[in-house]
Amino acid sequence: MSTNNQTIKEIVEQLELVRVRYEMPDCSAFVRYLPRFDDAQPEELTVQSYWGIPPVSGEKKGVFSLPSLVNELHYAYVLVHLFPSTTALEYFLAGFDTSLSQLEFIGGNFDFNNMWITSGENNLGIPMAIFLGQRNAVNGQPSVTLVDHREKVTGRVAYRAVGGAGDHVGEDFYNE
Repeated sequence: MSTNNQTIKEIVEQLELVRVRYEMPDCSAFVRYLPRFDDAQPEELTVQSYWGIPPVSGEKKGVFSLPSLVNELHYAYVLVHLFPSTTALEYFLAGFDTSLSQLEFIGGNFDFNNMWITSGENNLGIPMAIFLGQRNAVNGQPSVTLVDHREKVTGRVAYRAVGGAGDHVGEDFYNE
């Protein structure tokens, strides 16, 4: 089955995000969520940060579905963007980088320490970007949101899970 023809429900059931802990040159560490992580070739995936300092190493710390990931988050939200091609993904990321640069240039204030982007091809073969932010995004709860750009260039929110109590997902909806 073509990955661009999969329904959102099928994608949510099968999609996996990988938590990776990166070691930085100054002995600090940070955690990111990736489309996939190949221990032999981790440089295939981009980790974009404002400082441009590459990590020394990375270690896989877990693999999660979208609904299970929301229960792992405490003070964060994750936005997952799916694209029809790598070209569309790269165009989206280039536009995003440009808009952040413009915001800073005109005197805007954007906390680069709280926003990170990873991109690559996921376990389903779909190009994707993952945005990790440090704050509760929906009603004071962590959330995981899937934005589908495969049919509409601007994208549409296709799935959202909002943290609840324990293993319970407080809100879980599809927009087909």
